[in-house]
Amino acid sequence: MNVLMQAYLRNAQVQAVQSRPLTPRMQALLAEGVVGRHGLWVWRRKALESAPAVHPTFPDATGYECFANKVHVSDFVGNLDEEPWERRLPLKEQVGYGLRLALELQRVLPAEKLFTTILGCSNACTLRFHLTRPGERWLGENLENYPRNALLELGNQDDVRGWAAHPP
Repeated sequence: MNVLMQAYLRNAQVQAVQSRPLTPRMQALLAEGVVGRHGLWVWRRKALESAPAVHPTFPDATGYECFANKVHVSDFVGNLDEEPWERRLPLKEQVGYGLRLALELQRVLPAEKLFTTILGCSNACTLRFHLTRPGERWLGENLENYPRNALLELGNQDDVRGWAAHPP
């Protein structure tokens, strides 16, 4: 986690939103789960029946998964009958909901595999995940090298009990 994300997570508004129940849209996404196909792990709704052609802009499987698994947090806030683009969600609320979604995703990812979940916020908040593979990373080692982005990386086997209320 970089310093900018630490500041967000200490914010009272972010903590209040993070403690809310999951939205119906988030519940639906998590209930669908994730699936492994052709060596790639994706949200079930994005699973392909045949092996995807790894596009040249994706240097590896991690790049493909991070592209395919990117969700905009604000799209998953609100009721199922609301259009997400018809409202503006403040960034601090997006961070709170994003953290909540990231922590719940930890329970959905297969425990026998090691995954990395990335919450990133600049002018909007996004969540991605990928299977952790040797020699492949979505972000550089030093998250402080992204000064305009609040970033958090979580492993699905990390112990996060009580962590969100008291970030490191």
